[in-house]
Amino acid sequence: MSGVTVLRLVAYMIGTATVCTTSFSEASSADFKGREAVLWNPGGKFSSALEKAYIASFEAETGAKIRLVEANIDQAISAASAQSKAGSAGWDGLAAVDSSYMPRLIAEGVVQTMDASDIPSLKSLPKTSLNDYGIPMMGSVATVSYRDADGVVPLRAVSDFFDPTIKGARAMSSLAGEAQYICTLALLSDGVTIDELSKRIDVDRCLKIVDRIKDQVTDYWANGSQMAQLMIDDSVDYCLSRDGRILQAALANPEWEDSVQWRHPVFGYFVRLKGAKNGDIIEALAKYSLDPKRQAEFTEELGYSAPNPESLAFLPDTLKPFISAAPQAQAVLTTIPAALFERMADQQVEIGNAWQAYVSK
Repeated sequence: MSGVTVLRLVAYMIGTATVCTTSFSEASSADFKGREAVLWNPGGKFSSALEKAYIASFEAETGAKIRLVEANIDQAISAASAQSKAGSAGWDGLAAVDSSYMPRLIAEGVVQTMDASDIPSLKSLPKTSLNDYGIPMMGSVATVSYRDADGVVPLRAVSDFFDPTIKGARAMSSLAGEAQYICTLALLSDGVTIDELSKRIDVDRCLKIVDRIKDQVTDYWANGSQMAQLMIDDSVDYCLSRDGRILQAALANPEWEDSVQWRHPVFGYFVRLKGAKNGDIIEALAKYSLDPKRQAEFTEELGYSAPNPESLAFLPDTLKPFISAAPQAQAVLTTIPAALFERMADQQVEIGNAWQAYVSK
């Protein structure tokens, strides 16, 4: 199988940290019988992975009920913010909130702190992964992929995706929340440095770069399932996507490969909404999810890397080479400074609005 190769996956959240295994007895011994917590997640395969790896056993051990609601990330952030402003948290927590959204949620008072002092493993993760307002549950990498087929020019770098001389049907996201990653990759491809990006993301320049290949963009995906399906069905030749979805596609359709350079690594967090009646259940679930065996099951179901590197020991050998937490992938670790995530958060609405206006033309 061609698929995604290990040296082409970039780990963000692991580094070379050694993580201590805990019994997680504090979370699993809690008694939440008769109580229900509402948790947002991106839906699709993500929902089934949450259910199988974490929720089913957590409910059995604690008596809690976790009700999943699904929406794309743009809708979720808007809904959580509106609930906060109204003083009525209809949801109790969010799953897989990208790093770049965290500063906004914190500044707007949407989320509350989560006490992870009893989980030694968190303290072993890189400093950039730690956040008082969230517990990391996964990591992903924004990159580009291509179809390994006759007539399709291989992408040797993300910059090739934005090269109009490389012909082929392309897919990108239509989501406002993904626009910050599209612009970051586009600008890096055009010679802008990470330090420059951390000072300002030039949206106009980003759109001019994308404009070079817009006539070749035949599909815009609105969620992760669509992203993977476009590759599985060979609907396009190139896709600006996430590494976990590339893995899903490659396992179903081995023609798909990923590119090499300029990946944008991102953490995903469990967060607890401020004022939520059952936020304590979400916090307990978040801690429960850090068990390496459960994380291995989550990775096996979804394809995205988990934050506990000890989970690698519980993965099948056939899957280990594809996971960005693997030691071989750590050897090509790319670090994105906190300043860039803060810049993305500051310009998130501006970039998202400009992107959606551009896509709709």
